[in-house]
Amino acid sequence: MIAGLMLDARATVAESPVWDPERQRLWWADIPAGRVHLFSPATGEDMSFEAGEAVGAVAVRRDGGLLLATATGIIGCAADGSARTVLHEVDTDPPGGRFNDGKADPWGRFWAGTLLTGIRGAGALYRLDPDGTLHTMLTGVSVSNGLGWSPDGRTFYYADSPTGGVDTFDHDPETGALTNRRRLIDIDRGRPDGLTTDAEGCLWVALWEGGAVQRFTPEGRLVKTIEIPARKVTSCSFGGLDLDTLYVTTARVGLSEAELREQPHAGGIFAIAAGTRGQPSGAYA
Repeated sequence: MIAGLMLDARATVAESPVWDPERQRLWWADIPAGRVHLFSPATGEDMSFEAGEAVGAVAVRRDGGLLLATATGIIGCAADGSARTVLHEVDTDPPGGRFNDGKADPWGRFWAGTLLTGIRGAGALYRLDPDGTLHTMLTGVSVSNGLGWSPDGRTFYYADSPTGGVDTFDHDPETGALTNRRRLIDIDRGRPDGLTTDAEGCLWVALWEGGAVQRFTPEGRLVKTIEIPARKVTSCSFGGLDLDTLYVTTARVGLSEAELREQPHAGGIFAIAAGTRGQPSGAYA
């Protein structure tokens, strides 16, 4: 199966696709450009605003605004990028890192992790609760990436990209607590980047340098590969009226002129009929 091009965005690093059911549009970010986009698959229109700094992740707030995980911290803002408020500053050891991938969960919390380029183990994974309390969930993280939850909320999936795989945890939906970390999937095609889960409990993992998104059962068995006409695949998310379209973001950073000729739509947004339904995107309460 091969995904088709939806938006020839030519983003440096397109990331964090989030379906907004109210608007029937897809939020996404171009990380180094510091731009947050809102794309309409129905019309092809893509609007954006400038965040003024690198944006690793976008999440919808239940009040209609957004949360941004950025170079300096977790920021709340209106849907047009105005009225920005820094909720928590970034923290890496040593200092100098930024927030990377993040996601709102179905219970109103926001999860986001950090990285420090070139230094392993300097980042962490955080959970921001609806009351504004920030919890450190994991330390020793190198490149915090994909996050997802099983349909019953009892399992949490997580990718720290340089480890080459996806780990799973027991998750308490009432408290957000994580326990019993173990390896679920070892990736042998590129490295794991963003991920999402579907209504059947399967994982869809974007493969950086792997040119694909792969679907795995909850037991970690590979059952489907979707080829993407761009090698650096960053993330994926379900959207559409029935949540049965898989949207995929990609990057063109670091590609040579010859590679860009081979991958002219790198940095674009791709889509494919997934053959299954996804879970609704979470929103921060």
